[in-house]
Amino acid sequence: MKKNVFILFICLVVNVFGLQAQTKLSGETVDKSNNPLSGVQVNFNNGQIQTVSDSDGKFTLTYPDTLQKRIIRFHSFGYKTKTLALNKNQQTMKVILLDSVYNLGSAKVSASRNGRFSDYSAQTMQMSTFDIVTNPVALADIIANMRILPGVQANDNDGRLIIQGGNAEESQVYINDLIVSNPYSASAKNAGARSRFNSDLFEGIVLQSGGFNAEFGQALSGVVNLNTKEREQMEAKTTISVSSIYAGVTHIDKKPSYAYRANLDYVNMALSKRLNENQYRWKKDYQQIAADFFLTKEFSPNTKMTAQFNGSYAGGMYAYENIDNIPLESDMKQTYLYAQMNFYHTFSNALSLSVAGNVVIDKLSVTDIQTKSDKLTSQNTWNHNKITLQYKYRKLINRLGTEFIYNPYTETYSLVQDYISKPNSRLFSVYNDLKLFLTNNLTANVGLRGEYSDYLQKFNVAPRIYVAYRLNAKNIFSVSVGDYFQLPDMNYLKQSDAIDFASVTKGAVSYSYVKQKSKFQVDAYYKKYKDAVTYSQGKYSAEAFANAGSGYGYGVDLFWKNNIGQLEYWLTYSYNNTKKQYDYFSEKIAPPYVAPHSFNITLKYWIKSLRSMIASNYSISSGTPYYNEAFPYAKSGDTPFRNRWDISWSYLPTNWIVVHFGCQNVLGYKNIYGYEYSAINAGVKRAITANDKRFLFLGVFVTFSKSKTVNELKNL
Repeated sequence: MKKNVFILFICLVVNVFGLQAQTKLSGETVDKSNNPLSGVQVNFNNGQIQTVSDSDGKFTLTYPDTLQKRIIRFHSFGYKTKTLALNKNQQTMKVILLDSVYNLGSAKVSASRNGRFSDYSAQTMQMSTFDIVTNPVALADIIANMRILPGVQANDNDGRLIIQGGNAEESQVYINDLIVSNPYSASAKNAGARSRFNSDLFEGIVLQSGGFNAEFGQALSGVVNLNTKEREQMEAKTTISVSSIYAGVTHIDKKPSYAYRANLDYVNMALSKRLNENQYRWKKDYQQIAADFFLTKEFSPNTKMTAQFNGSYAGGMYAYENIDNIPLESDMKQTYLYAQMNFYHTFSNALSLSVAGNVVIDKLSVTDIQTKSDKLTSQNTWNHNKITLQYKYRKLINRLGTEFIYNPYTETYSLVQDYISKPNSRLFSVYNDLKLFLTNNLTANVGLRGEYSDYLQKFNVAPRIYVAYRLNAKNIFSVSVGDYFQLPDMNYLKQSDAIDFASVTKGAVSYSYVKQKSKFQVDAYYKKYKDAVTYSQGKYSAEAFANAGSGYGYGVDLFWKNNIGQLEYWLTYSYNNTKKQYDYFSEKIAPPYVAPHSFNITLKYWIKSLRSMIASNYSISSGTPYYNEAFPYAKSGDTPFRNRWDISWSYLPTNWIVVHFGCQNVLGYKNIYGYEYSAINAGVKRAITANDKRFLFLGVFVTFSKSKTVNELKNL
């Protein structure tokens, strides 16, 4: 029955609705000597439509006439990226790209703050704000939207990213090249966490699952890098948002030398609790008040700055019974403060400097975590600082930099008496990345990173190499090999400083085919884990911490994005086989958090006559192994397969108002993510599931602007 409903939905989308008018754009890309440039990446509206120029430098693309903004970007090896706005009904264009690595003489030099990932890496997946807002799996959340990408899983009872078999702690979220500590909002037990940052802040949203540069550290499996918008990409407007879970107001202003964005949100889950079936009894509805501010300032053509702030206070209280029928009341409160500043200065065409720093203060208080009347209070302070010097000479770019991460942490666990932990971690890093343009179609990155922890008194060196070859304008191959190190999780550091960095040696090969609106990609990888933290289960707590763990993981990820008329579809399949010895396991086991097989299909369709976009997402994955802590080394079984169907509808009653409806897990399927076992009755277990059977969302977004045509789904 569920299968038939899903097939029926697809058929309705493909066959019932009419097509919308389109404009066909034909263009040519040349260098300053008027020679045609082949293989230039043409990116339209933040990746909504993509193509590359052919051997004669020509390209074509089509786009809906309904688009309010028509921004097109051109990028190629060794040339400066160019961004242009198309005129209405424009059908032809000629684009001249200037050399970016040779001396440009009297040409104007500008400070740059682009992402530092390898050019056209097939392992890099880029997403637009439009994708995040319209994909029903996400409901506008950055991190949740990543689960539709190849190699990524995110369980509904957690929400954090699982990338190519690595647990959630093995990945990092960067904003403008700095790690952001705890980028997830507070959540109840077995509830999916959401990103605390608004996707409207960012122009570049990139998932890097392999081959990331030596500039990026403290991640074993993957990096999500978020680059904030440039002044030119911001629009002056004020938006009022009212929905079933929050109300907010956002104001953006833009001046000749600066632009800023200010936002205030209030979240209250009282109405959502009544709309959505929940397994907890909420005594105090979850509430959050949050504010964020972003400023980008150009002091001169050579000097730029960005500054941002995010602060929130959240809390709520819910009651439930554990498997042994002991009543628990979890009262949680969290205060989160984040501030970051980046400076960029270009001395000449060859030399530039970037200086950045951030601070995070995260205070948390939770009761009844493990047993009745216990309490945990913690304060995690995070400070990440970075200085990078970039030098260009002919067909090479070299980035040399240093980092300092300061992370004092204080935790008090109270049960009869107080147990206090105060680890104080300092990490010093240096890195060098050399990018070589060997030919017009061949590039290589060679990197070396060194790190020292004064808390552990340990040092590591991580070499990395990445090579990409463009066979022609549409076909790209890449290979990467490297070592990646990461400090042990704070749950380990607070109990022992006699441990070492965990590490992964990873090799990956990728192939991608890009043609206008479509992209096909396949990645294959192998990971070797070393020095994973292990411990034994003592009578009262863990003990005997060591780096005795090891393991391996390998897999294949497939991705296909294409269009059938006005229907856009994304297909993803991932296979992963991971075996690790870690935590209290004395031998290698298949981790319970990752499914060996997972498949995802996303569909989006714009209906011009109804001024609406409808979208659907269906995901299915195989079951995962589960283990009884009393007998941890033998697998107890596998959970049933999991599946979820999400839908959304975005409607524009006018050009400046958007009404958005979404429903996650429409069929109310009960997915199982493992089992908890009784401490009293041996062998008695209870399924671990998400606390919401399904989730309904309804929101109205009203945007005020001079043109009266800007809205929160401006790409429609």
